[in-house]
Amino acid sequence: MVAAVGLLGVIVAVVLAGTVGRYFGRPVVWSDEVAQALFVWLAMLAADLTLQRSGHFRIDALVGLLPPRLRRLIELAIKVTIAVLLVYLVYYGMALVRLSDPRPLPMTGVPSSFAAAALPVAYGLMFITVIEQILRHLQGRPESDGAGREVM
Repeated sequence: MVAAVGLLGVIVAVVLAGTVGRYFGRPVVWSDEVAQALFVWLAMLAADLTLQRSGHFRIDALVGLLPPRLRRLIELAIKVTIAVLLVYLVYYGMALVRLSDPRPLPMTGVPSSFAAAALPVAYGLMFITVIEQILRHLQGRPESDGAGREVM
């Protein structure tokens, strides 16, 4: 949460600097590029935070009609499926980082892999979150405090 809030502050500052610079005829040419790269990191960190709070959108109308034991089994199967998907996403995210490394961002010269690295890092964090949720599920504890549900 601290990293995401910090990133949001940095993005606002960079975009503000670019806007003020353009207004006064001294554009900060790298501001948009840096803001976009940081926004990728912010979006991916926010996805993990939302997952931690069980705030992602889901339709559970059919699952809600099932008996509690079967419902718990299906919810466990969904979490395991998500964990497996995240392992694949980490793997292919790393491939994207390797592929984008030789290509620099045009204004800053920073390797494109800086922005691309947000994907495998965030997918790894999400994997850890899902494993924690699976363990809580198996222990019969709630998967989160539900703090993210009021977001929508």
